Amino acid sequence: MQIKRYEVPSVQEAIARIKKDLGPDAIILSTKKIKSACGPMMEVLAARELDVTEAAADSRSAEAPKDIHMVSGSPSFRPSLDLEKNVEELKGLIRELKNTRDLRAEIEEVKDSINTFFDVLGLKRSKTGQNGTDAVYYTLISKGISKDKAWRAVERIKEESSSGTMVNEEACLAAVENFIQNSLPAADNSDNGQRVKVLIGPTGVGKTTTLAKLSAYHALSEKKSVGLITTDTYRIAAVDQLKTYARIIGIPLEIASGSREFKNSLSRLADKDVIFVDTPGTSRNDMVNLKKLRETLGSETPFEPNLLISLTSSKDCMLDVASRYRMFDYSRIILTRADECMRIGFLWDILDRIARPVSYITNGQNVPEDIEEADPRKIARLIVGSDLH
Repeated sequence: MQIKRYEVPSVQEAIARIKKDLGPDAIILSTKKIKSACGPMMEVLAARELDVTEAAADSRSAEAPKDIHMVSGSPSFRPSLDLEKNVEELKGLIRELKNTRDLRAEIEEVKDSINTFFDVLGLKRSKTGQNGTDAVYYTLISKGISKDKAWRAVERIKEESSSGTMVNEEACLAAVENFIQNSLPAADNSDNGQRVKVLIGPTGVGKTTTLAKLSAYHALSEKKSVGLITTDTYRIAAVDQLKTYARIIGIPLEIASGSREFKNSLSRLADKDVIFVDTPGTSRNDMVNLKKLRETLGSETPFEPNLLISLTSSKDCMLDVASRYRMFDYSRIILTRADECMRIGFLWDILDRIARPVSYITNGQNVPEDIEEADPRKIARLIVGSDLH
């Protein structure tokens, strides 16, 4: 890993220099305010991973570890070999721990799939003589809906049926859709006086792309005056991506690395109808950076937090994300990557436990096309599936 230290007057200058020195794939490790002879400055540490060729050349060129340069003119210094060795060992342990957790999650998913397989196999073997509600119970389970939810849905259908049973499976599934629809809260996607809309969520859920889609929709379709703010100054490529989107859509972009910069950015965009805020992708287990983000957003200006959840995540992961982001008091959910899923019946259980409405669903990478407003009916059809057989 190549690491560089910068002393600069602003984050924007740091990003420009980092991009020039280390390339667009570099990441910012830390930022802090310092005092210097030139007045208040910012110290920024940035890094990039070396590719195989560079790493091999670096190891042949010197026995000492990689340089860490003092860009502002201070002498360079070299960390000890022991420190570098310990860091590499720690990285290995973290990778092993992650692999262990992934394996456990995969085992649980296999167990669920096996249980579902035998449930559906039992349905096929005893299909003769079953009425519509019996068949639909197993159909719901095969779509990922929990046995408890499937049983409750079928029992409600039986209660509401005039004869106590429905012999038509298609009619039963349509009734289940209606039952799920009535159990879900509806999201009001009007502004409700909240001009500032913050997108939060773990790494990889698609916050930046979703923000671009929403910005384009409001600016081009709704004809509103839109502004963008990004607090994700850790990934150089993310800032460049948003700059490209902002230039194409024709809207201003502000970069804020801390609470003061965020407040100043809001002031400069005070004339906008709506302001969308992109935030850094953070591991759901990284409570330190989650609290830091909460401090950056502050409490002086009211904002609408939107939690993004990827439908490709496991049920346990989605519930854990929803729990850990409670500190932001998010008011609605945005579901992403719907186009990558085949079976998401478990979403009914998750939304029931989260107790927040879904406002949008994304189903692809195209900007701004692949996003649509959500309502309980759409969610119900997504859970049950459009194919009733």
